[in-house]
Formats: sequence, C-alpha cells, structure tokens
Amino acid sequence: MNRAAFSVRVMADHFEGFGAWLAVTVGDNKAAISVNRYLSFFLEIEKVWEAIPNYNRLVAHFGAEGLRRVRLPMRWMQEVGLVVKDVAVQAEDSEKRQIAGMLKALEGDPAGLRILKGYHDTLLVEVKAGKLSLRSARLAMVPAKALLLENQKMGLKKPDQNTVEVYLAKVPGQRAALSGFVRYLREVHSADVVVPKVKDGAAQKVRQRKLEQEMLAMMRESGEGEEFLRRWVSVGLAYFHGLPRKVGRGVDLKMLKADGEGVVLYFSGKSYWLPSFTGIPLVQDRLHARC
Repeated sequence: MNRAAFSVRVMADHFEGFGAWLAVTVGDNKAAISVNRYLSFFLEIEKVWEAIPNYNRLVAHFGAEGLRRVRLPMRWMQEVGLVVKDVAVQAEDSEKRQIAGMLKALEGDPAGLRILKGYHDTLLVEVKAGKLSLRSARLAMVPAKALLLENQKMGLKKPDQNTVEVYLAKVPGQRAALSGFVRYLREVHSADVVVPKVKDGAAQKVRQRKLEQEMLAMMRESGEGEEFLRRWVSVGLAYFHGLPRKVGRGVDLKMLKADGEGVVLYFSGKSYWLPSFTGIPLVQDRLHARC
C-alpha cells in the first residue's frame, strides 16, 4: 500500500527495504505500527532528489536535529551503505542552527539585530579565512547577544558604557569573552565603550559565592561514593585554597587523611585541609580496600 505513494520506483524499493529491516530490528508488530511514521521522510527525499542523496545534502535540507527525529531510517541507510555519516558536517550544522537561534532572539529589536548580524558577519570572515572555528564564532556571539538583550531592556539603540558595566556586574565571568564584541562596537559603531577593569575582586567574590553555594548543596545532599568525594575535593580545593577545579578532579583520593573535623589531602609536596562530610570514611575504606 505504501509503495503506491511513490512516483519513483527506486524510492518505493528503498521504503520497502527499510520496512523489512525495521521488522527484523524492532519486531513485526512494532514495525507495522511505526513504519508509516517515516513515510513522509522518504517522500520528501523523493520530491527533492528522486533518490537518496549523500549525508551532506540530507543535513543541509533536514538539519542535524531533523535527522535525529528519523534515527531509524538513518541507521538503516548507514547499515546498507546508502549514506556515510559525517560527524564534522553534523557538528557544523548544529553550530549554524545555534547561531541562527541567537539572531532570532533579537528579531524584536531591529537595531540590536543589525549590530549582532554585523558582528556575526565579521566573525564569519575570520572563519572562512581559517583564523577562527565556527564553534569559536558561536561562543563569541553568546555574550554579544546577552549584552544586546540587556541593552534592549534599558531602551537604548546601541550599548554604552553603562550597559557594559550593568551586564558584567551580573556575569563578571564573561569579561574576557565580551572583549571582542566591545572592540567591534568601538571600531565599527563608534561606541564609547571599554571592558572595565576588575573592581575589588568582584569576579572572585562571585566565584567564591558560587563555590560556597555548591558546597552547601552537597552537604544537604549528603551523598556518598567515589564520584561524590572527588567532586567535594574539587570544590573544596577551589573554595578554601583557590586552586583550579581541575586540580581536585585529578588528585589521588587515597592521599586523603582524617584530621579532626576535616581531612588533609597530600599532593605535590604540600598538604591541604578540607572539611569532612559523612560519606568520606566509607569511600576511604573502599579506596584503601583496592590497594
């Protein structure tokens, strides 16, 4: 019955082949119920190409997200050799769609959209020249979009110094990421803006507050297990000793020793005290039992 929906015989054959594969893969009953769900996908392919094209064309037409909705037909195409999945193409499409989403977020602000679109075009010149990856361009646009949305709330046509400072007061961690967009605003839009210097350790204060909140949440959670312990050490070293989070993720947990109301971690010739929590003794026993 479904073959009659196709005008091109090769596509009818493909759909029949997919149906047979589906029956073997998920069972006859489930296949009979679900196969029609994918008919429109095959009909769209017939309409556009009259045959199954390569993976790049499928991604360009349906998008990576669209192809995820038809995982079983795509799996069948790959297993029978009709298409070869290109992970790089899939990742690039995902980046492009995220960028499109950022531009769409400013559709209600024509002035802001023009600025973000101009910045986007400037970044793409560097991408095409091989000086910047598409992912880096997308990441550069994230604080730019956020700043322009803040600017929209303030009722301004283009960001000024006050907009920049209000935004960075909320997210001081974006200071470095925003610098490229601020430079673009100065050079292209003659905006009198700069990224202000850090005042009174504002970024550090925000970081410490976040670490403190995370530690308190972990204490309420009262978790246990090696993964929880490693997270506790990572957060604790960052909060109490100012070490990067990655340091705690890489230390040998067997070097933890009980010390009164806390524990001491020995590594790189130094000792670091951390407060204890109820799950530490249990995890320590398991770790030393492996030795």
